[in-house]
Amino acid sequence: EKTFEAVLVGAPAIEVVAKPMPGATRTRLPRRVDYAARDESNRKLGRAGEQWVLEYEQQRLYWAGLGELFARVDWVADRLGDGLGYDILSFDAPNKQRFIEVKTTNGAYASSFVISRNELDFAEEVGPAFHLYRVFQFRDMPRLYTLQGDLSKQLHLEPTDYRASFRRLVS
Repeated sequence: EKTFEAVLVGAPAIEVVAKPMPGATRTRLPRRVDYAARDESNRKLGRAGEQWVLEYEQQRLYWAGLGELFARVDWVADRLGDGLGYDILSFDAPNKQRFIEVKTTNGAYASSFVISRNELDFAEEVGPAFHLYRVFQFRDMPRLYTLQGDLSKQLHLEPTDYRASFRRLVS
């Protein structure tokens, strides 16, 4: 039986750690990465984190006296797949939806995580109904904090990848 007592903590504040020197170039280091193995490991970790949050969320509703909503919690990423901008549909009240995106790592409290453009856009679109559940230290002792609403105002976002093609949409 899982216990979810004392797993919820406050979100970390954005910290300025260094100011780059003008004209400084980025340091690049060679490394060998098995991308397929890393992706598979991340998929398994993400799925396990989503299942953990599903159970946490059902417990949250029970503690809040909303046990009748327990069965309505929907792991949409499992049932329909990714791409909606959130992983779990839950509730704050019978007619008040909570869209939950789960980000799980084995890293520490303030470790970085990856978020998609689609997830950021959805968070902005639905505003306070969006909740990011940031699960960390998953392997040892899962803990979590939540961020609500438009994430672009709460996180330092750094682009890391680009989709390259030879076609462009013109509006």
